[in-house]
Amino acid sequence: MFPKSLIARAICLIAIVIVVLASGLFTYQVSRGKLNNSILAKVDRLVLQIPTGNSELEWSVYVYWTHNLHCETMSLNSVSHSSMRELNQFLDDAIERGPDRETIRELWDRYSMINDSGYRYRTKYEPVRDTIIDTIAQEGSDYVDVRCYQNFVQSVRTWQTKRNSRQ
Repeated sequence: MFPKSLIARAICLIAIVIVVLASGLFTYQVSRGKLNNSILAKVDRLVLQIPTGNSELEWSVYVYWTHNLHCETMSLNSVSHSSMRELNQFLDDAIERGPDRETIRELWDRYSMINDSGYRYRTKYEPVRDTIIDTIAQEGSDYVDVRCYQNFVQSVRTWQTKRNSRQ
């Protein structure tokens, strides 16, 4: 038998290791959550940079559906940290140079390669998104669900204004 003090030391050492590992895992997950939120905020901010050749309404459809794609794809347990960092950097670059339709196309490519959820979402909803954009190009503000996209733009503007006032 081991002396009680040796057993007590072993138990303390095991407890310390468990606490250190748990705190490291917690910190890592918090970091991933912050990165995920940062990526989503950057996706949303794209709606405020309307490229030449798009109406605000058409562009809001592109970004709205990309927002949904992000939410569908980015389960914190199914996306590598490196994929998240690459996506974050891509968005930084896109925001700096000014996004366009090619930016959206590449974002959808990237999300569809991250995991099966991104691929399935793209396969199912990219044609829906494109049909809505084509219809909006013809009908404009007469489009049946126009308020959804207008509200999205307004919520991003409001969020951006609040964010800027805190800085």
